[in-house]
Amino acid sequence: MVKHFPEVQAASRSWIVAADEHGLRTNVLADLLDQHVPPGDLLVEVHRKLGDCLPRRQAVDFVAAHIGKGNIRITDRAFRGFLVVAAHRVATGLSAVPEHRPTA
Repeated sequence: MVKHFPEVQAASRSWIVAADEHGLRTNVLADLLDQHVPPGDLLVEVHRKLGDCLPRRQAVDFVAAHIGKGNIRITDRAFRGFLVVAAHRVATGLSAVPEHRPTA
């Protein structure tokens, strides 16, 4: 995660409320995942000692269980799409920028 997860410039991102007084808004998180992270298993990190590789549905449940305990980072195994659920319960997503490859 440290090596491949991009730095998120918080002030330049659009954030959405991911949790309210009832807990995680699972539909909001699921929509963000669908928009930014390709299908497949997800790497989820709450902090450096708490994380897992989970199927999408279990990842949403994992985030719900740990929301507010840290800035949760979520990505696919190939690091192509990214989500951050901040400790103060807002979330943002971004997709990896394709590498520039010179043409021959």
